[in-house]
Amino acid sequence: MNLMSRDDESRLSTNGPTAEPPRSRVLFLDDDPGRAEVFLAEVPHAVWVSTVEECLSRLNEEWDEVHLDHDLGGETFVDCGREDCGMEVVRWLCLEAHPHLIPTQFYVHSHNAAAADLMVMQLRVAGYQVEGRPFGYSPPWSASTRAPFEIFVPPARGFSHWLRELGRYVFGSSGTSG
Repeated sequence: MNLMSRDDESRLSTNGPTAEPPRSRVLFLDDDPGRAEVFLAEVPHAVWVSTVEECLSRLNEEWDEVHLDHDLGGETFVDCGREDCGMEVVRWLCLEAHPHLIPTQFYVHSHNAAAADLMVMQLRVAGYQVEGRPFGYSPPWSASTRAPFEIFVPPARGFSHWLRELGRYVFGSSGTSG
């Protein structure tokens, strides 16, 4: 009894058993022209956007992959509560259903590890396929390998401190000290 579909058989016969499907529709959000140049050299058919507004308008389309940076506008380590950072894209994705993006593979490539962790966590909770992969790390991280940062490991100061910090990043500063 053959359990493979005709599509599976044709893919195996033409591409070999280990070939990955082609990345035909790729969206890349990053404000750094240097990183965009490196990425576009590897994936020349990708669409590069550098602002939240551009990214959100393009997310109405179907994508095979979406690569998200957190810190935009030439700044580094920006607050996750701002509307001009990658977390705003994540909030948009998570606030209402976008069924056309469920099969999309998301990559968070920010070197701002705290913000990237939160972006990955929010997207996973919302049901998206996502990996944290800081830009320039090679080989690519996969679901079966350990990422360079872990999203559920509390810092040495304890779990309650980690939860307060998580709340601060997700909901912004409450003005109280902890």
